[in-house]
Amino acid sequence: MLDYSADHYCPAYKKVISADLCYDSLCCLTGEFKISSTKELAEIEDIEAARIACKKCPYSDLNGGMDKWDSED
Repeated sequence: MLDYSADHYCPAYKKVISADLCYDSLCCLTGEFKISSTKELAEIEDIEAARIACKKCPYSDLNGGMDKWDSED
């Protein structure tokens, strides 16, 4: 089980980040907010590669895998 409130390695930033930065970045990289609204994203040279890495990361699933349970009914 993932601990969404703990610091963890981020494949988009390629370093350990806080849970708050993870959530803010996820919102930006998925189009919920503008990229410019999270200043740390300016550190990333290839935003498109970061979007792909973020999407593949298990922390980007905010349902914690619970949506898979719903589809098994």
